[in-house]
Amino acid sequence: MGEFMGGFGIVVVLFLFVLALLWFLLPFAIFGTKDKLAELIAESKKTNAALERIASELSAARSNGTGSGL
Repeated sequence: MGEFMGGFGIVVVLFLFVLALLWFLLPFAIFGTKDKLAELIAESKKTNAALERIASELSAARSNGTGSGL
């Protein structure tokens, strides 16, 4: 029984060590992705504006009768 508890204790200590290491690195991962997320949001806004412009141009072309007939 003592051997089982010794092995189990090593597994628990190893698990707690990995958990503590991940908990220590978590803030760096969060703040590291914050700038990337801001860049993605800005790019998404640019894409939405371009799509809105294209949609309005298509709508205007169709209402003027100059569409390509698609």
